[in-house]
Amino acid sequence: MLDVSGSARLAYRRFDADIGKTISFRLLDKERDLELLWRWMNRPHVVPQWKMAKPIEEIGTYIDTNLKDPHQDPYIGMIDGIPMSYWEAYWAKDDILGRYYPAEEKDRGWHMLVGEPDFFGRGIAPALIRAFTRYLFLDDLGTKKVVGEPSVKARRLLRYAPVCGFEEQGEIDLPDKRAKLMFCYRDRFIEQFGL
Repeated sequence: MLDVSGSARLAYRRFDADIGKTISFRLLDKERDLELLWRWMNRPHVVPQWKMAKPIEEIGTYIDTNLKDPHQDPYIGMIDGIPMSYWEAYWAKDDILGRYYPAEEKDRGWHMLVGEPDFFGRGIAPALIRAFTRYLFLDDLGTKKVVGEPSVKARRLLRYAPVCGFEEQGEIDLPDKRAKLMFCYRDRFIEQFGL
C-alpha cells in the first residue's frame, strides 16, 4: 500500500478516537527521510536518550545499517499524514534485550522518538504507543508479547506504560542504561484496546 505521495510503503493507518486524529506508520525511506531523521536526532529533547547528535553522513550510515539488519525495521510515524516520530521495531530474541530475559521466538519490541515538539501533550504519546504496539500484533499473528526496555530515567514514557497495556517486570542493567523491562501481552492488549 502506498501513502499519499506514493513513494513509501504504508504499514498501518487508523483513526484514533481518543485524540481525534489518524495515526499511521510507513517504512523509512532513506532518500526521503535522511534529512528529517538527522534533524530529529539533533534536537535537544532527543539527544539525551538517543545520543545520535551526529553529522548527516553518520545518520545516513545508521539508516543503511538499520535497513540491512534483518532483526529490525525502521518506520516514520505520522499524525494526519504529518511525519512526527521515528520507530524501530525489532525481534527481541535477536536483540541485546533477548539476553536479559527468556525471549520467545516471536517477541517484538520497539524504540521510538517524537521528533516534532508540536506533537507533545494532548494524549498523543499514549495513542502512538498503543497504535505501534497494535501494529506489531497485527503484523505477525504469532507475536504474543511486545517488550520494552525504557531507561529508568524516562519518567514520562514509564508513566504511559500502564495505560498502553505494558506491565513492569523489574529492572535490568543494559550496556548503555539501567532499564525497566516491560511486557505487553497480546491477550491483555486485545481485551483492553482491541485489534
